[in-house]
Amino acid sequence: MSRRNKNNSIIFLTTLSVYLGLVLVGAPPQILTQIALTKNSDIQEEIQVKDDLDNKSDDGEIEDFSNDDFPGLFAEFLKEIREEIKSGKISLPIQADFYVEGNFKASEFSGGGGTSSTVSNPVLNKLVQNVINQKFKTKAFELADYDNEKSKNANIRLEADGTDLLLKVSFSKSNAEQFAKFLNQEFSLSAVSDKNTLTKQIYENTTATSENNQVFIVTRLPRGSLDEFLKQDAKAESK
Repeated sequence: MSRRNKNNSIIFLTTLSVYLGLVLVGAPPQILTQIALTKNSDIQEEIQVKDDLDNKSDDGEIEDFSNDDFPGLFAEFLKEIREEIKSGKISLPIQADFYVEGNFKASEFSGGGGTSSTVSNPVLNKLVQNVINQKFKTKAFELADYDNEKSKNANIRLEADGTDLLLKVSFSKSNAEQFAKFLNQEFSLSAVSDKNTLTKQIYENTTATSENNQVFIVTRLPRGSLDEFLKQDAKAESK
């Protein structure tokens, strides 16, 4: 039975039971009609509210965010760097200062954008380009909303200096402030529950903010702890 038919059956049976009860106590016809119609309306409103909550649970942003999030994707990217260090294709320490940035826009009919990079190692550059174009961009457009011009936009920047490795992501969102608060709650919960030291640190150092119709997500990973992690792993592999 469909949800609509099931709801109609509930409304009919409940209204009928109320009507018969009033008949038994001798209520006048006009009162019977008024009360029955009022009860019918109340039941419909209750069912509509429940359906709205169910739909939000099924189709809302929580489900959209249930796949890999940006900190999780960032952690996977760092694991890929680690594997290339093990294979000798990337040398330690990795390049001190670099950035890779992509600006992307997608409408209902087309999409476009490109990236710029200052990464010197071709293997590292390929890894960064791939994670931006295939993972970060895909996730940003999955969460983004169309703006007034019927388009989605996303900006993704991965940069490093002597202090930090930063991932900066922004995308268009109609309820940007509310969604940023939701993201921060999710990051906090993941930071508490995650057992992996590096992933936990990424969640702890990721925050979301908003401005107008844009959501901004920034992960700031201290360079010292990252470099030490990569060195320890490389030493363990060489033994």
